[in-house]
Amino acid sequence: LNEKQRSPFQSAIKWQYLGENAIEISDISSDIHFQLGLRDYLKEFPELGIASFMLTDKNLTLFSDKNGFMSIPRIIDRVANYQHEMEVTASLPLSIIPICYDFGIDLNDISRKLKIDKNEIIKIHSQTTFYIYMIGFVPGHPFMGDLDSMLYLNRLETPRVKVPAGSIGIIEKFCNIYPYESPGGWNIIGRTPIKVFNNKNETQPCLLSPGDTVNFKSISKKEFDNFTNG
Repeated sequence: LNEKQRSPFQSAIKWQYLGENAIEISDISSDIHFQLGLRDYLKEFPELGIASFMLTDKNLTLFSDKNGFMSIPRIIDRVANYQHEMEVTASLPLSIIPICYDFGIDLNDISRKLKIDKNEIIKIHSQTTFYIYMIGFVPGHPFMGDLDSMLYLNRLETPRVKVPAGSIGIIEKFCNIYPYESPGGWNIIGRTPIKVFNNKNETQPCLLSPGDTVNFKSISKKEFDNFTNG
């Protein structure tokens, strides 16, 4: 038999309503395989009235279908009885995202704050495999972990009014990609020419999805300028 991991909830499961059509179950395992397994497990029970799911770090939000949830107690009971097969892990899609660190407008400050050479910062960042925990804030905006603890930083004290599209930022254990020009307070380490959200693509507007993995590949300014992203 495969080793199985029982639900991580030590006492009563924490949940709350988010408006009329959603509930949030909090403090589930931070293991991405466990999260995806729980989501897929709940999909096996259409009678519960769950129309869609959203993973946000350690939280799982359930959205009801047009007829509403069948029974909150039954949903919570299913969650509590979920068993995760430790040996069965999802084959997580891997995306290679080009990054030009020459556009790292905060690299000098990051180096100064962390007392780490810029080339070492780039090496650590580019050798990290990131998990996408959620897509949010604006469409296509991925929140990725887990950044090496050597690069942990707080948000900027004064957020920028405009951060260029494609900018890649870090705070605490997370890394993100700005799909549009927008305000933001993350420490910008580089920029990608890739469009992570394309509203003209009706079948798959988001390039990345929760559960995917990402590696960053360093490119030069010339390669950045010559890059085309269909």
